[in-house]
Amino acid sequence: MHPDLKDPLVERLIGPGKAFELETVDVFGRPQSVFKGAPRTLCAIYEQARRFGPRAMVVQDDVELTFDEVFAQAAALGKAFRERFGVKLGTKVAVVTSNRPEWLVSLIAITAAGGVAALVNSRGVAEEMLRAIATAQCELVILDAGRADIIAAASPDPPWPRIVIGPAATPLRAGIDADYATLAEPSPGLAFEPMAVAPSDGAIILFTSGTTGFPKGAVLSHGALAHGAKLSEMMGALQDMRYEEELGVKLAPDRLSMTSPAVILGPMFHLSGMLPSVRAISVGATIHIMSKWNVDVAFDLIERIGLSRLGFVPTMLWDMLRSPRAGPSTLGAIQYMVNGGASLNPALVAEIRSQMPRCIICNTYGQTEMTAWTCSISGATYVENPDSCGWAVPTVNLQIRREDGSQADVGERGELWTSSALLMTEYIGNPEATAEALRDGWCASGDIAFMDEAGLVTIVDRKKNMVISGGENIYCAEVERVLFEHPGVREVVAYGRPDARLGERLVVSVVPEPGAELAEEDLKAYCRQHLAIYKVPREIHVRTEALAKTASGKIDRGVFANRPA
Repeated sequence: MHPDLKDPLVERLIGPGKAFELETVDVFGRPQSVFKGAPRTLCAIYEQARRFGPRAMVVQDDVELTFDEVFAQAAALGKAFRERFGVKLGTKVAVVTSNRPEWLVSLIAITAAGGVAALVNSRGVAEEMLRAIATAQCELVILDAGRADIIAAASPDPPWPRIVIGPAATPLRAGIDADYATLAEPSPGLAFEPMAVAPSDGAIILFTSGTTGFPKGAVLSHGALAHGAKLSEMMGALQDMRYEEELGVKLAPDRLSMTSPAVILGPMFHLSGMLPSVRAISVGATIHIMSKWNVDVAFDLIERIGLSRLGFVPTMLWDMLRSPRAGPSTLGAIQYMVNGGASLNPALVAEIRSQMPRCIICNTYGQTEMTAWTCSISGATYVENPDSCGWAVPTVNLQIRREDGSQADVGERGELWTSSALLMTEYIGNPEATAEALRDGWCASGDIAFMDEAGLVTIVDRKKNMVISGGENIYCAEVERVLFEHPGVREVVAYGRPDARLGERLVVSVVPEPGAELAEEDLKAYCRQHLAIYKVPREIHVRTEALAKTASGKIDRGVFANRPA
């Protein structure tokens, strides 16, 4: 094993006296590397960002808010949190909205007040959103009007106050609920004063899943998020360096990563949307929000703001390459394509290289539990090693371990473990799952991987059995749990099949109870009642014979899953 091997360009950035010099600090009782002099909390980032006052912080359609305006709204909202709703250090506040400026203002206001923002998947059905709110132990919930009505239909009198954005059909409860616009109205003379929190204090809760099929709430600290934002900045600088090195082009100041806007194409309740937003705030860049994925809106952004780098999942790129607007003036202007949702198939890579010859591809790997960052690979190294997710990124320690906990040899498969200042704090309210994932300052990824002699990591399987479809993580156990509750289902197995557009599509095989008649469309309709639309299986196969079993009596997933062994 060569755990210390890194991208060879990294040393130009992180050595003593260089732009991203490192220092060692204590993180939950272990020494970890962080960037010297960088903010260690979100609140410190907000304080730093106040100097960008008149610059645009966030833009969506015809709405534009400056840094001053966002912080003024966050100050008013934070005052209401403290004085009306009793928010204090550690209070959990759910944010259940679509991508919109109010989402960002709410995140800033909650964390600046010392609260913990539970970033709920707003694409879910009422059952899923309510479960997430309960899992995170939220005492206050911010919703847009659409989600307020969806949740109210299932829970008309919830135990927590609601702050509602926009006119909802559901009336506000007098003395309990509140109108967002009223609370966020800036007050003359009211200063934005973030609380002096510690790096170890909780900042957000993001939802992941596991073998039970029920979501778990991963708590990420202020320190993890602040470090993640600075690491994102450093990785952008590394991309600039690689672009200049491989293409022989000196980038103009307005094309460097530091000045590049954050274009949020995916959900902001994912780290792929949230972390770039924090990075942008820290460096004074503008955040451009897309309400939901739309290929024409994406091209509008490229043309309007001169976008030079784009974070994407394969489904988005598939749509863009097939648009009549794809050409030298649009996609041809992109210098960096950063993929983080799923691996790229060779045909898609070939299309990128054909239509975007002066574009460098970057592939990243990470998890919610590690604040999104673990490995990265780009440029010629990626082209030469298309199956790899790259080197461990700076400040991240990585090991491939055997079942007995010992470290695997070069080329030997084992479970990938990571340790860094990015590590989550816990799964809230779930000490058993926390103890299983976190051990002695290390996090078990649940992914099977190997490392080659150059230190490049390749993921070969998902130990936790997850399907990535269109950049969305779908946990088979959750889908199976829902279908098991159908009275006509005796056995069920969910798995992924390769899909040219989505990367993978979710497929399910079911065996009916004796005498029961099951139809594919009826089962899909049942799933839609209990699952977000992207979790509904694309195909459901009803079979009469029992599902194949292993020697221990468990369903043999290898028979169904068309993946490499």
